[in-house]
Parts: sequence; C-alpha cells; structure tokens
Amino acid sequence: MAVHGVDLSENNGAVDFAALQAAGAEFVLLRCGYGNDLAEQDDKRFLENVRKARDFGLPWGVYLYSYAMTAGEAESEAAHALRLLEQAGKPPYGVWFDMEDADGYKAARGMPSNGELVEFCRIFCQRMEAAGYYAGVYASASWFTHQLNSPKLDPYDKWVAHWAAQCGYQGSYGIWQHTDRWVIGGKAFDGNWAYKDYPALTGAGDKEESAMTETQVRALAREEIQAYFREREALPPSDWARGDLARSQQEGILLGDKDGGLRPRAFLTREEAAALANRILDAR
Repeated sequence: MAVHGVDLSENNGAVDFAALQAAGAEFVLLRCGYGNDLAEQDDKRFLENVRKARDFGLPWGVYLYSYAMTAGEAESEAAHALRLLEQAGKPPYGVWFDMEDADGYKAARGMPSNGELVEFCRIFCQRMEAAGYYAGVYASASWFTHQLNSPKLDPYDKWVAHWAAQCGYQGSYGIWQHTDRWVIGGKAFDGNWAYKDYPALTGAGDKEESAMTETQVRALAREEIQAYFREREALPPSDWARGDLARSQQEGILLGDKDGGLRPRAFLTREEAAALANRILDAR
C-alpha cells in the first residue's frame, strides 16, 4: 500500500510537523546538505528536522544534493552524508543521492558524461551501503531514462521525480515525487508516494534505538541552541526601546554588525560590552 510523504530542506523554513501529520504525511525525506564535505554546505535545518520527525513519530529518510563533477567530489559528497548521518542516526527511509542540475551548475562547467554521472551515483551508493545504510538515487524521469540509464544502477533503489497525474518512468522505482504543489498550512511542499515498506527494508523502523549516542545528543543540543540565538537575532525591537536605539545609533554608540544590523534583542557578549563602554567613554 502506497503512503504519502514530503521532502524538506532549509528552503522550506521552519516546518510545522503537526500540520504535515494532520494533512496525511506519513514520512519525510530530509536534505542533509549539498556538495562536498564542508560544514557550510550542511543543511541548516537538517538536525532540527530529524528531531521533529522523531518527536512526531514520522519515519524519515535523508538525501544529499550532488554537485559532483569528478569521482573525487562524489567521494567527498559521500563523506558529507556519512558525517551528518553519524550525528542523526539510521534513517528508516534510507539515504538518497540527488542527481540533477536544477541550477545549471553542471552544465555551466561542462556537463559530465552519462557514464561519469552513473559512476558518481554508484560511488555514493556503495559508500552508504558499506556503512550499513540503505541507498538509492533521486532523479527526474527524464534523467533516469537518458543520463542515468545504466545497469550499473540496477542494484540501487530509485526515487523518481515526475510532476504529473501518472509517473512516466518505465523502469522500477520505490518512491515517486508526483508534485511540488502539495499545499499544507499555506505552504507548498513536494509530495511523494512511497511504494515499499522502507522501515522494514532498512531495519530502522520499530528497531530504531530510542537512546541516542553522546555525539547525537551534542549535535541536536547545539542545533537547538543555535536556532534559539538565530530566532532572537531576528526579533524586531520592542516598542519601548525604539527611541533609545535610534538615538544610540545617531550618537555612534551602537554600530551594529558588519552588515549594519542591530540585532536589538540578541544577547551581548563581554567583548561587545567592552567596545560599547569604550565608545560611551570616548563620547564624553
């Protein structure tokens, strides 16, 4: 029996998982990052979304968007996913290699040959399986039919994107991304049908450990703390403080950050307090 789910990334912002569940979503596929193994290319919402999925009892999978132009970069992308999976745990819906060129990055730099693209997918999936994860490839029906049409990918599951009333891909697949317009709570999400019992296939369903490793706990705690500070930095000034803030800026007491933002309700470090005190003293 097919089940309905969504895929998410930081581009979706803070997602209301209660609304997803109420709308009938039964699983979530979460982007962990994109490209090479660089911390700045981690998805900023990944660990937050993993925690929310667990809190709401929604089985989750992981995908990494590929920018690989060489086999070495495909290896780095595999390392990227493995680093984040070490923090997140074993995903019941497996790990997927997102092979496309949505922003034209590959085409602008000389699109790799079809054989090379297939090899990048194979490298990633092999590394995931070697680490004990269920692995597959995400691509459009067109890419699977043309660029990735190779028996070398037959051992791996396929997640096919084809936004239509019926999936036009003629090969076998386990997940069909059928729309980018599943509206839930006023937001549009990618909708997906899954045709396999992935928690049973991956062995990460009911058997998923409830106890987390120290690394996972630290990672989730760090993400929560960072999210809290980001939220405070984005808050507007309180009404009672607007006049004082404006005057302090006019007098050169408050300078803001390098981009000119005041972050009026962010916390003040001792370093910032010292700089502020010196400017007050200089202004006397």
